[in-house]
Amino acid sequence: MSDAKVHVRKARAHLIRTGKYIAVISMDTRGGSFFSTTGWSTFIDHKDANPEWIGENLRKALETSRDYVVEWGEYPLPREKNLEEDKKSFPIYMDFWTRVQEKYGFKDWREAQTKSALVFANWECEQTDQIRFSASRGRGTSHSAWSTNENQGKVFHVSINASDEELGAVALQALDACQPNYA
Repeated sequence: MSDAKVHVRKARAHLIRTGKYIAVISMDTRGGSFFSTTGWSTFIDHKDANPEWIGENLRKALETSRDYVVEWGEYPLPREKNLEEDKKSFPIYMDFWTRVQEKYGFKDWREAQTKSALVFANWECEQTDQIRFSASRGRGTSHSAWSTNENQGKVFHVSINASDEELGAVALQALDACQPNYA
């Protein structure tokens, strides 16, 4: 467990906004970020979302996010264990995106994910109470972080102990700083 000893537990979530919906997705850390097998993920009509709803659901998503490097105490992660988590994660991912597709009339689950703004939420929960929201830029059908020299005005922080409304308001600031892939 050489590198896992110094690994800090990370909680991760994605906040996604389109013209039709807002989604909060808990992400598990397994050498990268993956749709959580047990974490909180939900969506709501864009018009019905408010800072309190966003804050409440982001908090739940972060608090239920798992970090397998810490849980398994190994790095690199054992290939077989990782493959087992992939097998669990994919059907949950597909179910979530199929529900979004059907509710909002997208032609398929891929289209349900496109034309969106995405914020990466990261919290090193054993080190700090500060959640880091990083605005993204759209890259076709995916999103990426900005280069370090382009982060000015793209990274926001708020305490996990803030009210739901305050947490949601800061998350919305990060969404507004995104370069969505529908622009």
